[in-house]
Amino acid sequence: MVLYTPYPDLQVRTYEAAFEELRSLKGNVTPDVVFIWSKDRRTQLKLDDWSAPGRLAIPWTFDEENPLGLVSLLREHLHVRDLFNETTPVSGATFFGRKTLLQTLREDVLSQSVSGIFGLRKAGKTSVLYQLRENLIDDDVISVLIDLETYPSPPEDPVDDIVADIRRRLLDELRQRKLSASKLAGIPERPTILQLKNALQTLARKLDQDGLRLLIMLDEIEYLTPAGVDVAEGPMPRISQLLAALRGVVQESSNFTFLLSGLTSAILESGRLYGRPNPLFSWAKLRYVGPLESAEADRLATNLGARMGISIDPGALQALYEASGGHAYLYRNLASTVVANLPMDVMRRRITRAMVLLQYDDWSVAVRGHVREMLDHVDRYYPVEGVVLELMREHPNEIAELVTDEPEAARRLRNLGVLQSVDGADELSVLLELA
Repeated sequence: MVLYTPYPDLQVRTYEAAFEELRSLKGNVTPDVVFIWSKDRRTQLKLDDWSAPGRLAIPWTFDEENPLGLVSLLREHLHVRDLFNETTPVSGATFFGRKTLLQTLREDVLSQSVSGIFGLRKAGKTSVLYQLRENLIDDDVISVLIDLETYPSPPEDPVDDIVADIRRRLLDELRQRKLSASKLAGIPERPTILQLKNALQTLARKLDQDGLRLLIMLDEIEYLTPAGVDVAEGPMPRISQLLAALRGVVQESSNFTFLLSGLTSAILESGRLYGRPNPLFSWAKLRYVGPLESAEADRLATNLGARMGISIDPGALQALYEASGGHAYLYRNLASTVVANLPMDVMRRRITRAMVLLQYDDWSVAVRGHVREMLDHVDRYYPVEGVVLELMREHPNEIAELVTDEPEAARRLRNLGVLQSVDGADELSVLLELA
C-alpha cells in the first residue's frame, strides 16, 4: 500500500491511520508494510522512530533513474528486520497456525462455554488469546485480558486486586468504544466479589440489548494455584468464590463468558478448590496448546521469510521443525538464529538445510536453559507427570509399559507436547534432548 500525504508535517496519527486502513483492505496486500510519500523533510527520521517489525513504514524516496531503485529501497528496509525474533505475544500479521483451536475457542465464546487453555511455557497460549480477541471483534465481543502474573499469589490473597482490575479494565474498554459504563462506574473502585458479580450481570443485560457479548480472559492462571500450596484444602476460599461468581454470571446471562489460560489444569481438574467445591470441576472444557503442526510451521517460516526477502528451501523447513519439535518459541528462535547469520547485501537471500544444521549446535546450547525451565514447570505443576517423565527418560525402552500403567499422565504429557506419537508408538519429544 502506498499513502500520499500532501502536508508538510507528517504526524503519528497519519502513520496509525495508514495501518488501520491496511487492516481493512481485502485481497493480496502486504499486511505489515506501507510506503509513505510526504513533503516533511524529517519523514525518514519519523518513520524510523514510529515503525516496528510488524508495522513498517518506508519513506517513498529513491532514485527514479535507477531501474532497481525501488527494489534497493525495499531491500534496505526489509533485510534488516527479523520477524522471527518475537519474545512477546503475537497476533495479526505475525500470528500463524492454531486455526482449529481458534475456531473451537470462538465457538466456546459464542456458545457461552467456559474453557481453560493449557500448555508449556512459551507454547503460544497468550498469543492465542490475543489472536482470539482480534478474531472476535467482528462478532461484537467486548473482551479484556487480565494477566494474573502481576498479582500476589497464595498464600497472599490476590482477589481484591483482581476484582478491582477487572472493573478498571472493563471501564476502559467500554469508554474506548463509547459505550455506557455507568453500571461499573457506580460500584467502588475496589468492589466486593458480590458487587462485581451484580454489576457484570447488569452490564451483560445492557450489552445484550445492543447485540454485544462480554468476555473476560484470565491468563497465567497457575499463579492462583502455585506449587507448594494445598490447592484442595488451603485457606484461600475467596479464589473459589470469585470463580463461582463468574460462573454465576455465565449461567444467569446469555452473552457473557470467561476463559482461563496457563500452565496447569489443576484449577479445572481438582474436585475441591481451597476448601470449597470447585465451581469449574467437570464444567469447564480443557484445551491444550501443543507443538505446531508441520504444515503450520512451514507456513509461518515461509510467510515471515518472504516479508524479509528470504526464501527457505524445503529441506531447511524440515530441519527447523525436527530440531525444535514444532514448539512455537523454539522454532522461531532457531529461525531467528539462522537469519542473523545471513548476508545483508545480496539481492536474493536463501536458507538451506545446511545453514540450519550449521547453526544447530550453538543454538541448542543457547536455548538449553529455556528448555530446562519448561520441563521444570512440568515437575512443579504436574508432579505425577514429572515422575513418569523422569522414568521415561531413565528407561526409554519401557515407555510403552509406563504409558499403559499411567494413561492419564501419558495423556497430559502428549497434550503438553513432551510425549509424541510416531508411527503409533510413543516417544519423548526433542525437548528432552535439548534439555
